[in-house]
Amino acid sequence: MSKTLQIEVDPVLCASQERSIFGELNYNELQQIQQDIESSSAPIVADVMFSKVGKFVVLTGRIYSDLVLQCAACLEPTVFPVDIDVKLAITNNEDRLSLVPEGYEPYLFEGDRLLMSEVIESEVVLVLPSIARHDVCPIELPKSSTSKDFKLEAAVKTNPFEALEKLKKY
Repeated sequence: MSKTLQIEVDPVLCASQERSIFGELNYNELQQIQQDIESSSAPIVADVMFSKVGKFVVLTGRIYSDLVLQCAACLEPTVFPVDIDVKLAITNNEDRLSLVPEGYEPYLFEGDRLLMSEVIESEVVLVLPSIARHDVCPIELPKSSTSKDFKLEAAVKTNPFEALEKLKKY
C-alpha cells in the first residue's frame, strides 16, 4: 500500500459520490504528532468513506496503527495500539456545529477543501496518552536516590505563629 493521505479533497463532492479513501501516513508525513512518537512507529492507516446524513457531510470509517512512544518511567519504547472508529460531521460553518447529527463528532475546517492527513492526525491526537507508560516496565526502576548518602526525611512543618510566640516573650 503506497497511497498517501497527503491529499486535499472537496468534502461535498466526495459525499455526493460516496467516495472511499484508503491510505496511510508515514512518520515523515506527520505534522502534529511527529515529536510525540518514535520514527519506528508503523504507518497510520485510514479506511474512511464520505457520505451525507441530512444536510451534513459525514466521514465514517476506521483509523489504526501501532505507534511507538517513549515510556515516561523507564524511557524505553512502548507500543501504543491505535484503533479509532471515525464518525465525524464535517463542516466549514461554525454556526452549524450545534446542529451536528446525533452520534457524530463535529469537525470544523476552513475553506472549501479538506486535507485528509490533517483530519486523520487530529483524530489520533485525541487518543494519545498525555504520559506514555508500560504496564510493567521491562527494566528495574530505582526505588531511591543513587547517592549513597541519601536519607529520606519527613518534611518538618513549621508553625506559622512561631515568630509571634518569640515576640510575645519580650
